[in-house]
Amino acid sequence: MELTLTESARQFNVTPDVIANYIQQGLVPSKQQLTSTTTLNDRDIYWLDLVHCFIENGSSISEVKKLIEHCDI
Repeated sequence: MELTLTESARQFNVTPDVIANYIQQGLVPSKQQLTSTTTLNDRDIYWLDLVHCFIENGSSISEVKKLIEHCDI
């Protein structure tokens, strides 16, 4: 399944800018760059779900980056 930024943002109840920021910050290791036609596949959505969960529960972007560094990607 492929989702646009808008569709994925709707899934997480955030704006597309939030999803774009996660990608730009390197929090979605399966998606290395952001373009005007970026779509997200199941693996990208998995990472977004993980990142969003940690941030929603009080983790900072820098804390999530450190966590991702320890993941076997």
